[in-house]
Amino acid sequence: MKARGQSIRRNREESGCGLTEFADRIGISPSYLSRIERDQANPSPGVIRRIAEELRKERRVREAIAEITDTAKDSDDQPPE
Repeated sequence: MKARGQSIRRNREESGCGLTEFADRIGISPSYLSRIERDQANPSPGVIRRIAEELRKERRVREAIAEITDTAKDSDDQPPE
């Protein structure tokens, strides 16, 4: 289970979300989230669920942005009509 905190931190950072903002989104204190990410706290199943749900939302947003960006690049390659 030691890698759980590292995985949470890596995913949160990849989402571009700061510690305080992410903690606010999932309804816990930034210090508690920091302890979770350093594997110094054992969060309840409910907190783990909220973390996972928020990370999934962030992943979908990043995927949508990537899709939009790729579509925009493709349309830049097309000659104007």
